Amino acid sequence: MKPLDDDHSKKLFFNRLFGSESDCPEELKQVCDEIAEICDGLPLATISIASLLLSQPVMSNDLFTYIHQSLITCFSAVPTYERTRQALNLSYNNLPRYLKTCLLYLIMYPEGYTFLKDDLVKQWVAEGLIYTTEGQDSEKVAESYLYQLIGRSFIQPICVNYNNEVVSCQVHGMVHDLITHKSAEENFIVAIDYSCQKNVSLSHKARRLSLVFGDARYAKTPANIRKSQVRSVRFSGLLESMPCFTEFKLVRVLNLQLSGHGRHDDDIADLTGISEMFQLRYLKIACDVCIKLPSHV
Repeated sequence: MKPLDDDHSKKLFFNRLFGSESDCPEELKQVCDEIAEICDGLPLATISIASLLLSQPVMSNDLFTYIHQSLITCFSAVPTYERTRQALNLSYNNLPRYLKTCLLYLIMYPEGYTFLKDDLVKQWVAEGLIYTTEGQDSEKVAESYLYQLIGRSFIQPICVNYNNEVVSCQVHGMVHDLITHKSAEENFIVAIDYSCQKNVSLSHKARRLSLVFGDARYAKTPANIRKSQVRSVRFSGLLESMPCFTEFKLVRVLNLQLSGHGRHDDDIADLTGISEMFQLRYLKIACDVCIKLPSHV
């Protein structure tokens, strides 16, 4: 994405934060100009910082000055192309813990993947990532988390319905890179993607496992993974590469995209073992072959 000129960069910043430059309070105009300038025309950095400021409960000159000084510190020793990453990192560090956890969960999906809002909300709830008080609906709270992350520009809406409700979303590539590194630091997810030879945090203690095997026939789940500790599994690949899910006794979320490429049309994939997954709270199966499911789960 090419840098914007000064005028367009400034317009992007003010429009995101106030709706227009003319709506900016007079006492904030100078520091806002300085923040927009230090973003150096980088669109994602500009949007990220504006979204960070917009998310604050009170807009004050002290707050804006603090953010400006933080950006000066972050940007002082890095080249221009690294500034977007630093801006995203600053915005991430200012997220409340519950939003960080939900954002990191998106590493379950490969970069560029379009996911349905309703699916993600249900997965967050099933994993126990949503904090509610008595009388609150867990999925409504989870949906509010999603909209907060959209508001902070970490998640991008892809499809919106006629009621202006988000239907599907993506994560920008640079955001995906950021949360990939954060996930590795916290051992949050083990993610293996054969399509790009990308592995994230191959610790044996992972609670979440994302396996994107594609058409790799001999791909296998790393032997050192302690399956008894895994709580969420997403698998995308050939049936013959699918791990034995009955070994994942405590899994709460199971998301399968199965391909029968190369198999006979009358082959049936036996998934009746899912009935032994007593902690399962969310199950989604997309496939192009016949499967046999248990009579109850």
